[in-house]
Amino acid sequence: MVASYLFFFSGKVALKEEPRHRSRPKFRQLSRDVSGEVYDIPEDHQVIFAYETLHGKTVLIGAICFRIADVQLTEPNTEFDSDFYHVIAFLFVKGDFQDQGIGRRLFEKAVTVMLSTTKRPIRVQSAERAVGFFEKMGFVQVKPPSESMCGPRLFRFLYNMEKTVK
Repeated sequence: MVASYLFFFSGKVALKEEPRHRSRPKFRQLSRDVSGEVYDIPEDHQVIFAYETLHGKTVLIGAICFRIADVQLTEPNTEFDSDFYHVIAFLFVKGDFQDQGIGRRLFEKAVTVMLSTTKRPIRVQSAERAVGFFEKMGFVQVKPPSESMCGPRLFRFLYNMEKTVK
């Protein structure tokens, strides 16, 4: 397990990669706390958590869930979420901790992990309210938004975005 640390006026923030089997309950609770819905870690995905420690108490404040591209594939298929690409499935930061650089830090750590395997574009199907964040991270919309007829309101429209890497 690798941890990196950030310091904010409110306390110390640590980023930690954790095994999927141990992190599922925490991830599910965080997704509920942030979005009002319970989401699970998809198969073949990794998770990095952000924890804040203040006055000796450690609290889960964010997470990013992502999949590393399949290095065996030499070209993408026609699907947006083809295994050829790195994919970000979820990025959650609790409301009180947003706009403090925690989402950016989680994103940067995940990108480091993904690109250490292979240099491929990174894709995300973003909720409408997160499009601005992903644009700040260098993503561009590659397809018109798609409307979901079922599922939570948060993901009613999904924006297909991609970040080219060098």
